[in-house]
Amino acid sequence: MIARALVFDFDGTIIDTETPVYESWRATFEWAGAEPIGLEAWQAQIGLADADSIDLRAVLCEQLGVDEVPPDLEDYRRRRRDELLHALPIRDGIIEWLERALDAGVEVAVASSSGTGWVDGNLRRIGLRHHFEVLSCADPGVPGKPDPHVYREACRRIGVETVEAIAIEDSPNGVRAAVAAGMRCIAAPGPITAGADFSQATVAVASLAELDPADWL
Repeated sequence: MIARALVFDFDGTIIDTETPVYESWRATFEWAGAEPIGLEAWQAQIGLADADSIDLRAVLCEQLGVDEVPPDLEDYRRRRRDELLHALPIRDGIIEWLERALDAGVEVAVASSSGTGWVDGNLRRIGLRHHFEVLSCADPGVPGKPDPHVYREACRRIGVETVEAIAIEDSPNGVRAAVAAGMRCIAAPGPITAGADFSQATVAVASLAELDPADWL
């Protein structure tokens, strides 16, 4: 069935934000003389809303024996994250799929466990915000993935049934959310999520560039 809508996850899917966030936290722990969160534990939380993820600040504070993360550590983490983030390319295949959606008259949205400010700001920074009619994000009070709410809300706001839409994901939690919403789902994991279980996805590929969007849209 040709899709009437395309709903992208953001983090790790459009650009590989997962790696800069992980690497900046790992570097911050190490700089502070603390033990970083292991990659396996990190992978398990990818795709979750902040409220459902590991409280990294609490872990760091416990290891350091302080009540809050010192400002110099927060500044170091942000600088390191932004340095890595701003060097990222748009992931392979994304532009081609967005252009095909535009040509085919297919509605495009984002469904993300991150907040609207993060998603909107980064889409504007990389020059893609104009492609997306709707940003359905896990702002305060909104459940994140694997709850299907952000996917259902994205489809509701662009006026299609979930069965008429395709989700693009990079994490197992995201795939579970899309499937629970009743959507077909293409999994295109990034470096952090490669090797995870994507058996629930309709198809799993290394990047969207491996698929011809004309076969789907």
